[in-house]
Amino acid sequence: MEQAKIESRVKELDANLELTSGEIFDTVCGEFGLDITSLESELGCKCPFALVGYLSECETVNHEY
Repeated sequence: MEQAKIESRVKELDANLELTSGEIFDTVCGEFGLDITSLESELGCKCPFALVGYLSECETVNHEY
């Protein structure tokens, strides 16, 4: 997974004060080919920082196996 790239992009977009969290979430998911509907359902929100945390956690779990 490109978790570090996704995190960097979230931070970059967050610096643009005109974008909402939902817009950042949608943009990042679209740019990286992530399933917006499934991730929103899993996270219970469209928070880009929750997305980064979730992907980081998934990456950590994958490295443990």
